[in-house]
Amino acid sequence: MRTLLYTGKGGVGKTSLASATALASAKLEHRTIAISTDGAHSLGDALLVPLGPDPVEIKPNLYGQEVDVLREMELHWKEVYGYLSALLASQGVEEITAREAVVFPGMELITALLLLQRYQREGNWDVVVMDTAPTADTLRLLSFPDVLQWYFDHFLKLQRHVLKVARPTVGRMMRTPLPSDRFFDTLEDLYTRFKDVRKLLSDSAHTSVRLVVNPQRMVINETRRAYTYLNLFDIPVEMVVVNRVLPPSARGDFLERERREQQVNLQAIQESFGELPQRQVPYYPEEVLGEEKLLRLSHDVFGDSDPTTIFARSRPIRFFARGDRRYVRLELPFAERETLDVSARGDTLFVKVGWYKRSLTLPVAYASLPVARATFENGVLLVEFEPEPAAEGSRAHP
Repeated sequence: MRTLLYTGKGGVGKTSLASATALASAKLEHRTIAISTDGAHSLGDALLVPLGPDPVEIKPNLYGQEVDVLREMELHWKEVYGYLSALLASQGVEEITAREAVVFPGMELITALLLLQRYQREGNWDVVVMDTAPTADTLRLLSFPDVLQWYFDHFLKLQRHVLKVARPTVGRMMRTPLPSDRFFDTLEDLYTRFKDVRKLLSDSAHTSVRLVVNPQRMVINETRRAYTYLNLFDIPVEMVVVNRVLPPSARGDFLERERREQQVNLQAIQESFGELPQRQVPYYPEEVLGEEKLLRLSHDVFGDSDPTTIFARSRPIRFFARGDRRYVRLELPFAERETLDVSARGDTLFVKVGWYKRSLTLPVAYASLPVARATFENGVLLVEFEPEPAAEGSRAHP
């Protein structure tokens, strides 16, 4: 299953590009579904078709879906949803408010990632195109599988054991409900599914992120940060789509000044993302709505190419050895040295860039080795590990 995620700053045109890609994919007879993970769903508006929480057929080979978090939680996370709602209600929160409060910001993308895992397992789709929330929310939640995995590895089994002892004793005297075994079973199922999601997201043979940017300085800066953080989480970025570029035919003092400024910013985009394929889309004089206009948009981006093609593959994280030393190489373009922090504990390497922190599980061969040094040059973080200690009784060779 080919998975395409369109992300970028709010208002850059992600929904139009996701819709255009899905339409063109279906026209080539790929079984395609477009999924909106943005709380302010506009995918149906772009396609001029009302969408809902279940896949809706738009035309042959094309379906659309707008994630409904409450419904997904009630259907698939029933024990977790029920316990958290009861927990809030026990503290005096009204029932309706408690049920709403369980849905925290960004749950749309988490739900969509689990849908992605389910669709991969069921095998009903050739292509999934995701229209994501604005960049900051998307980046925070794409890191969720790592956070969840770390939590389960370190705390879940301990908490389950403690609560099993506490439930028949102190639990009887508490007004606050304690989670049941079924609650923990559901969490363990989510943990397993998110491990699959993590593999799916980092599989460059099937999954790609396409960054959407406008030729404006603030948008470029946010997109550069997004590129850094996506590399940090080993999520392959395949393409940069530069949307709303004024054509040379734009006339008038205002448009001419805007076009000159865009030319400067287009050069900055080229310098920033030169290693990635870049496609430019002209600024259209009308809204891009409906099949005809969306297919024109797809043609302007991809020409006669299949829009689901893998246009580039990236390997932001690499493990390798030189002699008796092992290394981790991590591409972090646009990161600044003073924002970096690297540490290791047990089988986990922690890399922090600004506010974002990645806990990277090390291969078995690395897990017992202390870090010798970490260097950062030309956007590449290289972490070197000490060699394995020589076996007792063996001779050390220079």
